[in-house]
Amino acid sequence: MLTKEEQTRLEKALLVTVAIPVVGSVEDYTWEAMFHYVKNISLNDPALGRKKLLHDAVDLKSQVGWSLKTLQVSNLQVNSSFSFVIQRADIFKKAELLGFDRLTDNSEEF
Repeated sequence: MLTKEEQTRLEKALLVTVAIPVVGSVEDYTWEAMFHYVKNISLNDPALGRKKLLHDAVDLKSQVGWSLKTLQVSNLQVNSSFSFVIQRADIFKKAELLGFDRLTDNSEEF
């Protein structure tokens, strides 16, 4: 659930993003940057290199992390609906089986 301020920031971010002709869609790094702006959390500079982290966005104050995903829907009509499901695995219980025997909630990369 977004706060009223976050809703306003998301609206602004979407308007600015779609107004830029070189941005083809709201996905991947574009979505990550927008989400960080909406939540008012810092974003790493991609020019300094990106690495795969457990979470795509982390609020260091609240220690909440998000794994950001996008879904591209073509031909979306007004008043139409769609559903999607993201299946998640308990990576801590399966860590050793998957070859990550030292995986913890503090692991930076794997």
